[in-house]
Amino acid sequence: MSRYRFRKIRKEEIPQVLQLVLERMKRMDEQGIRQWNATNYDRVYPQSYYEECRKRGELFALEDTEADEIVCAAVLKENDARWDGDAPARYLHNFVAKTGRHGMGSMFLRKAEKYARVKGKTYMRLDSAVDNPVLAEYDAFLGFPAVGNCEDGPYKGVLRQKRPAG
Repeated sequence: MSRYRFRKIRKEEIPQVLQLVLERMKRMDEQGIRQWNATNYDRVYPQSYYEECRKRGELFALEDTEADEIVCAAVLKENDARWDGDAPARYLHNFVAKTGRHGMGSMFLRKAEKYARVKGKTYMRLDSAVDNPVLAEYDAFLGFPAVGNCEDGPYKGVLRQKRPAG
């Protein structure tokens, strides 16, 4: 059995997701990255937001079963207004990995792709901020090429997609 398990989050685990977000925001401050920490991300996406996502079955975790902790989490939506068309896809949002645990994000994405494929989805889709070249390089490295742009209020993003690995 694998040490890491991809699964839906339970209600009582939502505070752990919020803690991951706060840790990531602190790391952004330390690294001089202006993204979540500059947009009140934790207020824009409060606990109630994650509770609603969980109720819809869209909030997922990567759990380290040996350490008994969530090391990565994200919302996997069925629909996303930032994208045109109706291709069957899963849309990655609110993606956060535990700081200091290298490789957890890419492992989560591989498992999310497998989940999307099993659910009959043609694409795994996400977007990244246009002003974050490090994230753009990471997404491209993981096989998510840029396919367009989006705007959502003050947010300007790059749309990325790939066919789930199979």
